[in-house]
Amino acid sequence: MKPKPQPGDAFELFQSHFDQLLNPDHELVLVAKKINWPGLEAAFADCYCPDIGAPAKAVRLLVGLHYLKYAFSESDESVVARWVENPYWQYFCGYTHMQHDCPIHPTSMTKWRNRVGAERLEQLLAETIALAVREKHLPQNDLQRVTVDTTVQEKNITFPTDSKLLYKAIVQLGDAAKARGIPLRQSYVRVGKRAAVKAGRYAHAKQFKRMQRRLHKLRTYVGRLIRDIRRKTTDLDEGLATLLEGAERIRCQQPKDAKKLYSLHEPEVPCISKGKARQRYEFGQKVGLATTNRSNWIVAAHLLPNNPYDGHTLTATLTAVEQITGVALTDAYVDKGYRGHGYTGGVTVHIAGQRQKNGTRAERNRRRRRSAIEPKIGHLKSDHRMDRCFLARLAGDAINAVLAAAGSNLRKLLGLFGSQRRRLVLALIRWLEHLNGGRPFYWLSYLAAA
Repeated sequence: MKPKPQPGDAFELFQSHFDQLLNPDHELVLVAKKINWPGLEAAFADCYCPDIGAPAKAVRLLVGLHYLKYAFSESDESVVARWVENPYWQYFCGYTHMQHDCPIHPTSMTKWRNRVGAERLEQLLAETIALAVREKHLPQNDLQRVTVDTTVQEKNITFPTDSKLLYKAIVQLGDAAKARGIPLRQSYVRVGKRAAVKAGRYAHAKQFKRMQRRLHKLRTYVGRLIRDIRRKTTDLDEGLATLLEGAERIRCQQPKDAKKLYSLHEPEVPCISKGKARQRYEFGQKVGLATTNRSNWIVAAHLLPNNPYDGHTLTATLTAVEQITGVALTDAYVDKGYRGHGYTGGVTVHIAGQRQKNGTRAERNRRRRRSAIEPKIGHLKSDHRMDRCFLARLAGDAINAVLAAAGSNLRKLLGLFGSQRRRLVLALIRWLEHLNGGRPFYWLSYLAAA
C-alpha cells in the first residue's frame, strides 16, 4: 500500500520537541529545511500499490536514510544503528521527537532500493543539484560546462584464480544437490580443497607443471559433479540450471579466452584494465561520471555495462546530464581516452592535450580544470562507498553509483551551510569588536570556533 504519513507534531507528554533540544544552526537542520521533501515523495508515489498489502514506511525516512548512508559512508546496518543514537539524523528524516527504536529493519532499505530502481533514484541526485542552485551555491551558468570521465566500480568478489573458481563450483554444486535431495556418489569437497591449496602453493613456488596437474584434477571433479547431477535430475529448476551452466563455463574456460566467467554469484563482472601501475586489472563495472567544470558538483553518474570504449559512452553521459539538470550543455571537457568519440551533438568537446588557437584565458583555465575530476573520483571511492559495490547484480551497480554521487553532493552542501553560518558569526564578532574600540572578545572567538 501507499506509505504511512510521517509522524507529525503530536503532543508527547514526557518528551521535548526537537525544536527545544537541537541547535537550529546545525548543518543537518538547515539542509533538512531546504530539501524539497514533497517533491521527492511525489516522485516515488507510483512505486506502491494503492490498496494491496501493509502500509509502506514513509518515503522521507527511507530517502533520508539513504542520503545519510552515502554521505557518511555507512552500511545499512550501521546507518540504522546510528540513526537511533543521533537526534539530528532523526530530525533530518522528518521526526519531531526522540525515537529510541528505528521504525525499520536494515533489510527494508534493500527492498526499497530494488522496488524503486536506479532511474528513479536519480531524483535524489537531481534534488541536491537543485538545492545548490536555489541557495546560490551553484550558478546556473556553471551547469552548461561539464567535465566527463569514467572509472571502475569494483564488485565485492575475491580475486578470481582458476583454483578458487573451480573449488567454489565444487562447493556450490554439492550444496545445491543436498538442498534438492540429489544423492551424489562423492561431493569432492575434501579432495577439492586439498587440490586448490596445493595449486596455490605450487603457483607461489613457480612450479607450474605441478600447479597445472592440480587444476586438471579440480576440473575433473567439477565435470564429474555436473554429469552426476544431470543423470539423477529429470527436471532442472532455473537456479540449478544456471549453476550448472556457470560451472561448465568455469571448467572449460582457458586463460586466454575472451568473456570469461569471474564469479558464480556475479556472472556479469568483466575484467577491466585501466592502465594503473598499482592495479593492473579491476573486476567490476565501468561508471560514467560528469561534474561541473568550475565547482566540481557531480551532475551525472550512470552505469556503463560490458566495458565499452570511453569515447562511445560520451553521448549517453551528456544526455544523462541534461536529463538530471534540465540545462542544455555547451562544453564538455574530457581526457585523451575519448579520442575518436564520434559525438555529433551540439556540445563542444574539448580533449585534453589538443591545442586550441585563439583561446581566451578563461577558456585555457577551463581546459586545465579537467583534471579536477580525478580527486573527485577518489573521494567517491574512499568516502562514499564507491570503491567496492556490495549490492547485487547490474541493478545494484547502477544504484550504488547514483547514490554515491548524491551522498557526495549532500556532504558538500553540509559543508557549505556550516561555513556560511561560521562566516556570519565571524562578521558579527568583527562588528562588535569595532564597536568596542578594536578590543577583541575572546569568548566570542571560542564560540565561533565551536
